[in-house]
Amino acid sequence: MVHGELRILVAALAVFAALAGLALAIHGLLFDEHIYVDYGMAIVAGGIAAFVAMLTVHPKDVEIEHRRHRES
Repeated sequence: MVHGELRILVAALAVFAALAGLALAIHGLLFDEHIYVDYGMAIVAGGIAAFVAMLTVHPKDVEIEHRRHRES
């Protein structure tokens, strides 16, 4: 298990940012504001990318977990 509380917090915030971007894009579609749609979709893409990047297991995490299993 990866113990990266900060990374999990940032991933959760990225999900909420992606949801806010989706709401902004829908608002832009409903009121025919193309700039809102563009910014909303950019926020959605950034939120998804941040979510995936934060929850990807890095080699350092695997090394720490492997060392912990060897000690016990």
